[in-house]
Amino acid sequence: MRRVPQEGSLPQNASLNDVTVVLDDRTIFRGISLDLRPGLTLLRGPNGAGKTTLLRVLAGLAPLARGRRSVPGAAPLYIGHRPMLLRGLTARENLAFLAAFRGLVGSDVGAALRQWGLRDEMDRPVERLSAGQRRRASLARIETERVPLVLLDEPFADLDSDAIVRLRAALNTAIVRGQTVLMATHLHHELDQDATHRYLLDEGALREI
Repeated sequence: MRRVPQEGSLPQNASLNDVTVVLDDRTIFRGISLDLRPGLTLLRGPNGAGKTTLLRVLAGLAPLARGRRSVPGAAPLYIGHRPMLLRGLTARENLAFLAAFRGLVGSDVGAALRQWGLRDEMDRPVERLSAGQRRRASLARIETERVPLVLLDEPFADLDSDAIVRLRAALNTAIVRGQTVLMATHLHHELDQDATHRYLLDEGALREI
């Protein structure tokens, strides 16, 4: 896949330098370094290896015991296992609020939700949506919050075949825009051909594969 960044859109690299994370007296990983560049980077590893924690570190949601995190510019867009949407608000209200919080008042929330197949559901409270619909609404943030760094944790979970196609298209578009996408997944090896880098996190260590 060829990346064609828009003029002035290239972000500075995000990175982790000699990072150690300890949670509940357990060392999750020790002394890892990672340099992220525009394009798709895949993070693989067995369940419990710390992939989610690594993404949360980059998102600024997990503390460092040692080392340095550098994420210049806008705060990353982190989409984890949970939709992270307010259940009492509609999908449209959630995405509009999140975009406005970033100062992105021009985001076309309605168009993004229609692209994700939620034309008839965007004005229902999130608590009344199915797991798959909540997942679609959450992933539509890729279109409404176009920030330099996007962090995705097993984004294909709960998606049907149509939504999987939509997610792949969204990834392609983000890469063409010059965004940096880090995706944690232990499946979908067909994405390897599109990735600029692939890493394996296992037994507390990170290595490129």
